[in-house]
Amino acid sequence: MLKRLVVSASAMLVLLTFAPILCAQTDQPPGVAEQLKQRKWNNSPPVKAEYDAKKKAAPAPRRDLWGLWDGTAEGGIQANGPIEYPANPGGSASQAGDRPADDPLLGEPGHFGQPDERGIPHHPPYTALGEETLRANKPGTGIRAVPPGEINDPVDFCDPQGFPRMELYEFRVVELAQTKNQVLFLNQFYDNWRVIWTDGRELPKDPEPRWNGYSVGKWVDDYTFVVDTVGMDERTWLDNVGRPHSSDLHVQEVFHRADYDTLELSVKIEDPKMYTQPWMALNKFVLHRLPDNFDVEEFFCSPSETAAYNNVIGKPVTAPPPK
Repeated sequence: MLKRLVVSASAMLVLLTFAPILCAQTDQPPGVAEQLKQRKWNNSPPVKAEYDAKKKAAPAPRRDLWGLWDGTAEGGIQANGPIEYPANPGGSASQAGDRPADDPLLGEPGHFGQPDERGIPHHPPYTALGEETLRANKPGTGIRAVPPGEINDPVDFCDPQGFPRMELYEFRVVELAQTKNQVLFLNQFYDNWRVIWTDGRELPKDPEPRWNGYSVGKWVDDYTFVVDTVGMDERTWLDNVGRPHSSDLHVQEVFHRADYDTLELSVKIEDPKMYTQPWMALNKFVLHRLPDNFDVEEFFCSPSETAAYNNVIGKPVTAPPPK
């Protein structure tokens, strides 16, 4: 399978198992938007400059989220954690030899980085249980990155990334569609989807865990759609750097249609078992509208390719034990 996405070595552990895609943050020749009109299959989104040059002044339609929306141009990959709380601010994935041996941020012997987030100036407000659970999660990127053979990220074994991680890691192209009682959220990464109910139902009181949880949404004005989600499976991580959550996690999304071509998304995390207070993972994160004929590439996780890659790196990754 052709691999065209340039990523850090640690991120490759995940990304090499997926279908090819060209990262929208790489340089592209002028006129990409025009080229997209001619190319019918397997499109890659334009860079940010293309959106800025082609931005329309048209107002947003009322109570309408329909369309294909691109998050890559504004940094939606988020390899080192969500944009509001990067776990390695200003840098790439940690690597052996990045810091001197006596640096207090080096952490436990044999690790690329530190076991917790003490050295990160802006990090979520963990409870004691949150810090303990964080230490047990071994990511491949960020200031806490461990060697490839020690990573226990569920995504590396083709487990579903779950929600809200689908918006806090590899947030690429999504399609939003509306029916009379649902908003459908179709996500490129993992070719995953969610149903957001708009028929007035309440969230379940004692939900059976789901990878993507249970979601209900409502319009609070003509351009703002608010979604509440509960019931997420504890096996998932919040992001790519191992932030944990419990079964009490409550996520609130606010979709604001700023104009015809711009959708702003905010994501608030609330989990009293893991965090002492709610925190914003995304704050008015911009999604750009793509042409209606944009064909989204496949981006599946392949267990067979994951196993082959793990054999190549010399120390095969062992799947985490079930809880």
